[in-house]
Amino acid sequence: MPPRMIPPAPQPNPREPARLPERARRLGRARLGVAALAVWLTPTLAAAAEVRVGSRTIGEGYVILAPGAEAGLLRRRRLVQYVNLGVYDLLPPREVDQWRREPEDGQLELVASMRLRQEFGEYLSDAGPDSRALLESVDGRQIDLMFGYLQGRRIGGFLDFRAGRQFESSGLDWYAFDGGWTRINTPGHLAVEVFGGMQVNGAHVFGWPTWGLDGTSGEPADRGNSPMIGAAVSLIDYSWIHARVGYRRTFTPASINRHIIEPTGAPDGSVNQGLMSGVDQELVSATLNMNLAKGVLTPFAAVRFNLGTLRLDDTAVGFGVAVSPHHVIRAQYLRTIPSFDLDSIFNVFTLQPFEDVRLSYQVRAGGGWTLLGRGNMRLFRNDRIEALAVEPTAPISVGWGGAFAALWQRQRFAARTDAFAQGGEGGLRTGGSIDGQVRVLHDRIGIDLRSYFTRYADDQTPEREGYGLSFQAGADFKLWDGIHLTVLAEEMLSSTLIRAFRGLATLSVDWSFRAGRRGS
Repeated sequence: MPPRMIPPAPQPNPREPARLPERARRLGRARLGVAALAVWLTPTLAAAAEVRVGSRTIGEGYVILAPGAEAGLLRRRRLVQYVNLGVYDLLPPREVDQWRREPEDGQLELVASMRLRQEFGEYLSDAGPDSRALLESVDGRQIDLMFGYLQGRRIGGFLDFRAGRQFESSGLDWYAFDGGWTRINTPGHLAVEVFGGMQVNGAHVFGWPTWGLDGTSGEPADRGNSPMIGAAVSLIDYSWIHARVGYRRTFTPASINRHIIEPTGAPDGSVNQGLMSGVDQELVSATLNMNLAKGVLTPFAAVRFNLGTLRLDDTAVGFGVAVSPHHVIRAQYLRTIPSFDLDSIFNVFTLQPFEDVRLSYQVRAGGGWTLLGRGNMRLFRNDRIEALAVEPTAPISVGWGGAFAALWQRQRFAARTDAFAQGGEGGLRTGGSIDGQVRVLHDRIGIDLRSYFTRYADDQTPEREGYGLSFQAGADFKLWDGIHLTVLAEEMLSSTLIRAFRGLATLSVDWSFRAGRRGS
């Protein structure tokens, strides 16, 4: 079926000079560059390679309460533009009568995503000297390359690879790097992975602020180049089990960071030295997922061991049991402890793990109803501080929590209500919400209404006590196939803000086409 044509936009008056803002011209050039790259990367001999281009423009405006002795409001006006590109089926099919190449014959594809963003309000400029540097390092940048790599699947029947900026997860470990990743799939259901490159650094020009290690403080050493190497072994091609064990090491060698000079702490700043070599992270992670008895029992486990500190940073184990097609029970145990850059001083402090046990029960009651109940218990272990000879008041502090949700869903209507309570160690939090959605005009318009209330009280700081009441209204408009406009408005009342209006609008455009000719 040929693609639908989008009506042409109104033409400007030729007598009036076109004066676009500089930001709009930059966004236009970025979109044009992505489209040109897609055409350039589509070979003329490709087997009708599929090109997918997506863009999402997000604008939002609201106010926040500025920290400090004098209360004040900061206006925030953000514009975020996502541009995604995917070029698939680069290799032609082996047979003349095939439209697509079989997956076992191997395939190449290219995917990329870029984000452009800018703050037009007072959030950065008037944030104050104590927080402006941090805000600018995280939210003041304009271009982020989220990912972009060439990927090969089953090349030669056994080789997978990626080259470029990519992210990967293993157990409870999540990381991003610029480099290469390869996996060899053996006939014995075993795969061997090797990867290496440069860790993505949020301080770099095209970096991604998410990838800043905890414990860093914006010093010159944090802008250094950090190679990353690793390997993994995994089970593949089993429908009932997946397992993977991986090793990763990130380090900052002085040989490739000679341009970085860091202060040594002299009062006048006259004594400086070059960056010293060091290891940033060294981790072993493992994950296990099983699907037993045709999905009746689904156990899972994931761990991450920190070789730099010789401790188990994160653990997650649990299972799900489908008692019947309408009743499901899930249980989970979590244990986590903060993980910092190995060069951070925070590693010398006494850190206590946080543990959480969760149990949930879900019922599909019929008539479009789904009920969900969840309870959890938090455990805080308080060890004796040997350096200060301080004994804890209790060896274990306990927190508790519970939640209930009810969902009613029909073809074009859905309603949900939630209620929760969390108490014990840390204080008390309670609240609930009611929301609903209805779709009209043959699902072209979706209307959402929501309201929620929260009440909180800190058990350590009496001033941290208050409430929040919010009312939201939104709508999603299907303007054309693949083109959606979403708007959201929220008014919130709280113990610190009498009125806090927030607006959000999203325009998403997704389209694809096939280019080239079928192979011979």
